[in-house]
Amino acid sequence: MEFWKIILTYLIQPLVWVGIIMAVIVYRQRLAKERRFFRIAIDRDFYEGRHFLKTAIFGLVVGSIISLLAGLMLTFGTIVFIEAVAILAVLLLPLGDLSLATLWLAILLTNLLNLTNLTSFSLGTFALSFSGSMLPASGLLLLGIYFIIRAFLLHYNKSTWFTPKVKSGKRGRRVAFYNWKEFSVIPLILLVPTNVFESQWSFWPVLSFNGHSFGLFILPLLVAASLKVFKEEPQVILDNFYKQSITLGICSIIAAGISAFYPIASLLGLLFIGGLALYYYFQRQRLDAKGKRWYVETNDGVRVIAVIPDTPAAKMGVQKGDIILDCNDEEVKNESELYAALQKNSAYCHLRIRTFEGDLKITESAIYADGPHEIGLILFQ
Repeated sequence: MEFWKIILTYLIQPLVWVGIIMAVIVYRQRLAKERRFFRIAIDRDFYEGRHFLKTAIFGLVVGSIISLLAGLMLTFGTIVFIEAVAILAVLLLPLGDLSLATLWLAILLTNLLNLTNLTSFSLGTFALSFSGSMLPASGLLLLGIYFIIRAFLLHYNKSTWFTPKVKSGKRGRRVAFYNWKEFSVIPLILLVPTNVFESQWSFWPVLSFNGHSFGLFILPLLVAASLKVFKEEPQVILDNFYKQSITLGICSIIAAGISAFYPIASLLGLLFIGGLALYYYFQRQRLDAKGKRWYVETNDGVRVIAVIPDTPAAKMGVQKGDIILDCNDEEVKNESELYAALQKNSAYCHLRIRTFEGDLKITESAIYADGPHEIGLILFQ
């Protein structure tokens, strides 16, 4: 019965509901932008919601196991601070992903306050304290859990879920680039000092183990990831991001283990993890800049910038970046000519395509007899 009180306390925390609402907003925002730029929603699947839920379940199981086995303990003040900056990061998600930056800064600040003994202040009826001998190691451990959960968020084959956008390029030709953004709010079970509940919530269940008393708390942990890709295959950048997250997670957990014995090392560990994360960010930028795929508008055929899932184009194996040279034995150089050629045979489509590698391929398929425009190609409008 007491555990239900803990669950109820989690469900009434603002970050949980702000996160759920923002997941819906991000989804609707994506569809609205696709309809505005391409006259059709490329993928109506609410995968942001599905992955939000799957990642939350993964984080609850794996993250909480790591947390409880390692004895992750945060003070009440630290929990309030982390949740407050996470709410800010969620609200700013339409502009960019600041989840890691805000979490890292919150943990760094609590460590600095701990080292300088500026560890408490008043907020209403609560006295928030950042003190506690386990806080330095716990902050790094929390970062390690964040990176491991983020790696799970990145492990999907998300190449088809990158939303294309178009900007003006050189020589008056337009260029497509690809954007992806997802996040989740993780119910992370951790330990809190018993004095919090003894002084504020007498009803809260307190557990005892091996002569020590503590309380359980479910922290809503914001985990997010986003990418913007210009010149590389999005899946290549995504795989690189995944490997980086795994490395950062391992390094954070190792640094947490060292800080448990040498608390002063926590500050050096945080600076190292922050610097490594920043280095990895610029490494992804360089990897994209060196890419050989430039999704630029061409006069020699029709450039495909996206393919709608489960459509004839997807079944024919058409890929983003492909250039359609002929349709139904008619040479095409723009969208109008392509759809005019499709109208000549409303039940069948035959395409000659040049890939990014310069190879020619022939593909064909039956199409919707009542709407050849629904073949599933997203082109420069």
